[in-house]
Amino acid sequence: MSAASQRFALIAVRCVFAAKWLRQNVYLAVGTVIILAFLIAAVFGEQIAPYGANKQNLLNSLEGPSEAHWLGTDPLGRDLLSRVVVGTRHTLSVAVISVTLSCFLGVILGLISGFVRGHLATAVDAIVDVALTIPNMILAISIAAVMGAGLTGLIIAISISFTPPISRIVRGRVLEIREEDFILAARTIGVRPWRILLRHVLPNAATVIVIEASLQAGQAVLTATALGFLGLGVQPPTPEWGTLLGYGREYLHSAPFMVIAPGLAISLMVLGFNLLGDGLRDLLDPRVGN
Repeated sequence: MSAASQRFALIAVRCVFAAKWLRQNVYLAVGTVIILAFLIAAVFGEQIAPYGANKQNLLNSLEGPSEAHWLGTDPLGRDLLSRVVVGTRHTLSVAVISVTLSCFLGVILGLISGFVRGHLATAVDAIVDVALTIPNMILAISIAAVMGAGLTGLIIAISISFTPPISRIVRGRVLEIREEDFILAARTIGVRPWRILLRHVLPNAATVIVIEASLQAGQAVLTATALGFLGLGVQPPTPEWGTLLGYGREYLHSAPFMVIAPGLAISLMVLGFNLLGDGLRDLLDPRVGN
């Protein structure tokens, strides 16, 4: 058998095992399919959309769903399906970047709070405790209002508001790990604390971090679209889903399809992230029974 044939056979075997693995975890399989579909729309939105996202045709103003425009058109005659598809990139980017930043900050604070003893850990705990008393949405709105409307302010607002919950979850896991025998053994033989954190504590906390990140991504989508709805997110004419909802509320009675289209997209993306998070939790967390 040639080298190319061997590689093909190996790929085929891996695909079979992956398919069997996904069938055993329905939540993970469905969530993965949904998120992959949105990723494709985010990357190839302009090519997939039947019309340009900002292409206007006033003769088709507020036209209901039809064969030419499956989800209808807005007051400027722009195709809503095209705007929702292209807008996937902005909403998904905000969610992914925000969750990535909040996980980075939350992991650092959680490691310090859970592993380090002294005034630094006490100060971090106090800051996180105060932040946790403020609801995420209120905190995000306050930060976005201070930062100003726009993509940068939106990302910073969500990242900061999502950092305290992640920090507290990581702290709890680190408190469990630091009492394990292998950590005590590493301390006994003189391994430096930063090396213990990076080589032993962080890898063992990775499961909790991955699960929490996937679950927080759905909440980030809701927060981003809520801020866009309030006018604190990405500004028109960029077709971000929250902005589309805010624009369509003025026509809720005369053209309800203007809010139904982005609303369904938001619900489906949140569902996808929640299913993905639940599936990863069932797969990676040994404490969850099947």
